[in-house]
Amino acid sequence: MSRLILTIENNAVSFAENALSNAVIADEVPMQWKFAMLSLVQAIELSLKEVLRREHHSLIYVNVANPVNTVGIDQATRRLKNIAGIEITKKDRNAVKTAIKARNNIIHHQVDESINELKLTFSRLLGFLNEFHEKYIDEAIQEKVDSELWRTGAKIMEYGKELYKRALKQMEQDDIDKQCLITCPMCGWEALCAFDPKQDTCYVCGWIEDLGICDRCNKVLLADEQETSCGKTYCYGCLCYVTDDYWYEQSVGK
Repeated sequence: MSRLILTIENNAVSFAENALSNAVIADEVPMQWKFAMLSLVQAIELSLKEVLRREHHSLIYVNVANPVNTVGIDQATRRLKNIAGIEITKKDRNAVKTAIKARNNIIHHQVDESINELKLTFSRLLGFLNEFHEKYIDEAIQEKVDSELWRTGAKIMEYGKELYKRALKQMEQDDIDKQCLITCPMCGWEALCAFDPKQDTCYVCGWIEDLGICDRCNKVLLADEQETSCGKTYCYGCLCYVTDDYWYEQSVGK
């Protein structure tokens, strides 16, 4: 009996090609954006696992002593840092968070997404996947997929980059400090601003998010990252400090 056999890397490339194929069709059939996004996120997850496998084959499993279920994106990212010693940049971590959110929304909820936002997210994640392969798997993804498909995908990626480039110019004109910007959970670009003139709004896709500022460290926070205590807003790390260490220090007279 014949068998289909793919290595983790080949499987990742196959999903990347499928993502690009669906993205091409999506210009005419918007439904295909759903499948394009799912395949692209799966390609990212498999790529993370491939780097772990190259460190040690057991690292791809949730329980290394019982190799049954493999790790997801979150756990794979942590292991890349803590075990394999690969420090993923803040920019890349944000792209991964966008990937997880996009997949969960598509699989577990009804789909109600702007085509423009889907296209921007796809663009951002495709760029991440290409750079990740080039940096950690020897060769960029564009060298591994069908060249015609990649040329089409590159146009989508350039679309996102062009919008981000224009957003950067506008942010410069508005005198926006980069410290006031975080990654937009909708499009994945670092263009969501906490202050005027576009308070709580993404300069790239226009997404509006109820942002908060940590009262202790001044970190900009998404709505689901905000913790409250005694009427103040904190990030999780600062909440732990004010509810534990702070009171301990007060009790011993520090």
